[in-house]
Amino acid sequence: MQILNKLQERQTSNKKRRMMKSLRHFWLFIFLLPACGQNKVKPAEEDITRVKVIPVAYEKLIIPVHSAGIVASTEEMKLSFKTGGIIAKIYVKEGDKVHEGDVLAALNLSEIKASEDMAENGYEKAYRDWQRAKNLYSDTVATLEQYQNATTALEIAKSNLAIARFNLAHSTITAPDDGVILKQLSKANEITAPGYPVFLFGSAGKYWKVKGGLSDRDVVRVNPGDSAVVTLDAYPGISFPAVVELVSGMSNPMTGTYEVEFYLDGMGNKIIAGMIAGTDIFPAAGDSSVKLPVGAVVDAGPNGGYIYAVNDSGIAVRYRITIKAMLGSEISVEGIPEGIHEVVSEGTAYLHDGMKVQVIR
Repeated sequence: MQILNKLQERQTSNKKRRMMKSLRHFWLFIFLLPACGQNKVKPAEEDITRVKVIPVAYEKLIIPVHSAGIVASTEEMKLSFKTGGIIAKIYVKEGDKVHEGDVLAALNLSEIKASEDMAENGYEKAYRDWQRAKNLYSDTVATLEQYQNATTALEIAKSNLAIARFNLAHSTITAPDDGVILKQLSKANEITAPGYPVFLFGSAGKYWKVKGGLSDRDVVRVNPGDSAVVTLDAYPGISFPAVVELVSGMSNPMTGTYEVEFYLDGMGNKIIAGMIAGTDIFPAAGDSSVKLPVGAVVDAGPNGGYIYAVNDSGIAVRYRITIKAMLGSEISVEGIPEGIHEVVSEGTAYLHDGMKVQVIR
């Protein structure tokens, strides 16, 4: 019983001590509250983004125009027979190199030779008739009209003989120049019509031709005579010099591009028609543009990007520009508004339009 009384007394004493401690804390809080109201906390000063700027300087840049094309012979010809007939012999095949005057194909001459013989016999008869009429006219036996008719018949027979001999001479196809057979379109024993192509022939020489296509945005910058560099997959690491020879004045209705042709110097290497070529054209006129560090342009895309300039009030202003070309660590742009003499070169990633900035020079 005594032990129980002692425990109750101890619990009562502990409760009194906790209550006294709570009262001390409460009066301390009440005492300090007016003092806290007198010492207000000052807000932190607003942070200002610091940026660097560079001057806007226009200069004449030669920005290459990139394109792709196909290698072709400088001159391509469709070789055919003057007359139709049966092809008797084909002496070459695709890819063969030939020399000027080499016989490439020949027709069966049976019909053509018979036509020549007939024309020659007709000429001989007309000549005899003319000679007889001439003698009779000299003896005043034949009239002038008879003599004139015999003369006309002789001229007609002579012309027919010339036609037959011409057709006979062009019953074979010969190489017009040193070159290569690009395509064989007919075979032996086939019947071919007059003028129907038998071979596609390409002349060979020091120079080749590259045919490419340009967009309307690029074609206005290119002119005949501009220098170019051509690369071929067959010769990695080699740049072939070239010159723009032709720029089309009308777009291709199938592709929508404008055809451009180059003279390509093969520099003694084996060039084959049909090779895929990459071209870089260097317009002689050049373009006036501004070079900026890559970091000065934000939100760049195919149609352009944005730059920042700082006005007299220290506010960053955002402007849209056009991207012309990438030049390593720099970028060529145009369309910077007049009156903008400096643009932000560092710190653009942290800016937004209308933001307060500090220029660090």
